[in-house]
Amino acid sequence: MPEALGRHPLRSTTPWSRRLGPWLGAALAISLAGCQTAPGTPAPDTSTTPGPQPTDVAGTSGPPDPTAEALPPVTGQQPSERIGAFYYPWYRTADEGGWDGWNSGERFEPPGDIGSDYYPVLGPYSSSSREVVAQHFAWLREAGIGVAISSWWGRGDYRDEVVPLLLEMGERYGIRIAIHIEPYEGRTAERVVEDVRYLYERYGDSLALYRTTAPTTWTGEGSKGVFFLWAAESTNFTDVVEPGYWREAMDAIHAMPESGVVIANTLLGSRVDSDHFDGLYNYATQRLEDTRGFAWAAAIPPGAWYVPSVLPGFSASRIGGDPSYRLDRLEGATYDTQWEAALGIGLEPQLVTITSFNEWPEGSQIEPAVGGLDNGKGYDYLDYGSLGEDGYLGRTADWAARFADVTWPEAVTVQLRLSTTSDGTFVRLLSGGYWMRPSISDVSNRAIDAGFQFDRLALSQPIPDAEAGRRVEVILDVDLAYLDPAGRFEFEIDRGHYGSTRLEVFVERGGELVRVGDFTWAGIKPGPVNTKTFRLPVRDLIDASS
Repeated sequence: MPEALGRHPLRSTTPWSRRLGPWLGAALAISLAGCQTAPGTPAPDTSTTPGPQPTDVAGTSGPPDPTAEALPPVTGQQPSERIGAFYYPWYRTADEGGWDGWNSGERFEPPGDIGSDYYPVLGPYSSSSREVVAQHFAWLREAGIGVAISSWWGRGDYRDEVVPLLLEMGERYGIRIAIHIEPYEGRTAERVVEDVRYLYERYGDSLALYRTTAPTTWTGEGSKGVFFLWAAESTNFTDVVEPGYWREAMDAIHAMPESGVVIANTLLGSRVDSDHFDGLYNYATQRLEDTRGFAWAAAIPPGAWYVPSVLPGFSASRIGGDPSYRLDRLEGATYDTQWEAALGIGLEPQLVTITSFNEWPEGSQIEPAVGGLDNGKGYDYLDYGSLGEDGYLGRTADWAARFADVTWPEAVTVQLRLSTTSDGTFVRLLSGGYWMRPSISDVSNRAIDAGFQFDRLALSQPIPDAEAGRRVEVILDVDLAYLDPAGRFEFEIDRGHYGSTRLEVFVERGGELVRVGDFTWAGIKPGPVNTKTFRLPVRDLIDASS
């Protein structure tokens, strides 16, 4: 018999023309000195679909700029604050004491020869250039991207010194700035708390700092900054941290007068509960088939943000990148596939992020790239093919508009009771809808790995307990969406060779739980997996709950 668990009710249920100004033409001429050019790709149609309206904070522009005539104009609709792009302010030129970001440890010789498989339309630029940042933010606005998520490597780092310029241009172009806290040397949970306090003290008065009023599992509805924590399963790339490591730090940030939303780079939905993260993002998934697309998001509990990251491609051969990580762009088809996968799991994203706007060494950028150019030493830079130099701006604007137009269906909440006398069991929904937003209400004390792992419901116990016939159980609520009343749920139960597994499905009607499905798998099948497929008509669920 399972341990006593009690009764658990369900939870309540028109873009500006891309002209190169005089300053840009001069910069490009200097940057291309010593390079050999080939016939370029004809410029594409520059008309794009305006991005959606912002959802959190109305866009504001700063006071008139005395040098405004040298900068791209502010035109078109306010970009969407539900579309963000990872932004890298780490580029420096010879005029700043030496090339940085373009030469990959002096392996290359900018401006003609740079550490990237692609070559930017602006040439190898400085992230501290007012004109460059203005052009970037005009492009972001044109693409419907309302949030620039800026790479940040600690207090006093030179990339920190670029933030005031980003905020200034953010106010001008209606772009919000979020801080992407990287795993800098010496990063710890305690230091991240101090980092957030520092960021508020230094930059909190800017209208361009990205804030949200949306509540999360751990925060209320007041305005609060949004921060991204990269490599959240470690402190500095190498030191792996256990679940719960960040919990006190997150609680401290949530308790600040300004509060804060921290979106963590991990695919483990359980870390929302163990570490009190406010949401999860993947940053980059080159092989969608390896993770069943964005299936990891099914494990995100209620109240936490789903923030998928989409890639146009990934190509880092010039800097010695692992060829197995290469992701060909396929004339924009790769970008479309990533967007479709991110929006196609039934779960509404609070924010979609693009990896990246300008990570040139890794070749993941959507920033305009020159077509038909070589480095003068035998290397032909890649380009965007038939999309043209600025094709990903229009492609992004199209996807921003499509995202804004999606109608997300209401979900039906069911209660699942999974019990087993085996050492381990999994349940996976194969067809008939999507399940998401799991919330565990009870679990046996001796159970381990109880809950969702990616899109599978898991439950296990120590082998000696299974050998003794002990039964463990987990009870949880799950939302079901995209249901076809004439269809049926098809799911499989995978179980070890001990004992049996039982899955019960309940809906609530009139304050009472009604069981609509009861499935047991106690057999043994030959082969490496021991699975059985079960079916439940969707109509049974709908009729029982109405």
